[in-house]
Order: sequence, then C-alpha cells, then structure tokens
Amino acid sequence: MEIELGKTHPNHEKELLELYRAVAKTKDGLIRKPEEITRDYVATFLRQSLENGLSLVAYFGDRIIGEIHAITPNIYAFQHLLTDLTIVVHPNYQGKRVGRNLFLRFLDTVQNEYSHILRVELYTREHNERNVKFYESLGFVNEGRQHKKIYHSQDRLETPLHMAWFNPLYNAKLCS
Repeated sequence: MEIELGKTHPNHEKELLELYRAVAKTKDGLIRKPEEITRDYVATFLRQSLENGLSLVAYFGDRIIGEIHAITPNIYAFQHLLTDLTIVVHPNYQGKRVGRNLFLRFLDTVQNEYSHILRVELYTREHNERNVKFYESLGFVNEGRQHKKIYHSQDRLETPLHMAWFNPLYNAKLCS
C-alpha cells in the first residue's frame, strides 16, 4: 500500500468533511458526534491550521485517508505551542501505520521547520489505552487528567488526559 503524505490545502475541505464524518461514526473515533462534523467546523479548523498552525494529509491514490492538524493560538503568551491537535485516519486504513506516519512527518516538520514551537499538545480519553500508548511511543508525556470532563451520557462521563510533546530543536530566540 503506497501512502503519500503532503500539506493540506484549502481545496481539501469537502474531502476532510467526509473523512471526519466517517471517523466520527467509529467507537472512540472523535469526541464529536457525526452530526457535529459540519462544513463550518471543518472550514474553521482548516483555515486556522493553514493560517497559524500545521496540517498534513495522507493520500492513497487521489483519496485523502488521514489528516493531522494543530494551531497556535493568537495570544502572545502561547506563540511557542501547537495545540488542539487532532488526527484522523479513515476506518478502512486504521492499523496500517497511516496515523504513525502522519504523526512522524508532523513532528519532523515541527522540529525542522517550526523551531519556534516548543510544545505540541493534545487530549486523549484515559480509557483508550491503545491511543495513550501510541502517543507515548511518539514521545508525548501525560501532564495530567481532567476527571469526568467529557459528557458521554447521563451515566457515563469520561476523563481526558492532557499530553504534550516537546521539540528537541526548540529555539526560543525565534519567538518575538
């Protein structure tokens, strides 16, 4: 299986909408429900990550099968971080190293092209041990849990973990 990785473009909006809806339908796929994956949601994160962050896609043929993005908030004190990291891989391609390859390219890009970035941050649900171990294998550290922050249903609340990766090539002199 030949997977290609590349930068995300504004014209990917429709394909990303379809991809995110497919992933949202899977167990532990996304925190958002499928009906919360709207054009506006996709357009917003796409615009933000292209203007002030980083977004990459994985292709199989001419089809987008994965995407990863994070943004730098427009706040002076947070200029050294990429946050709200989200990664999705189409259900048909999960378990085939697409996510790992996207993440490795993402982190490599941060190291080599975004040396003003010190931290990359994400949340993952504590019960999803597979994801926690995956992020740890990439160098992310667990910075703490937020007990029962995620409402799933009246009888089920979930606990997210805040995880961070630190750029070994961070250069503070590049921050303004």
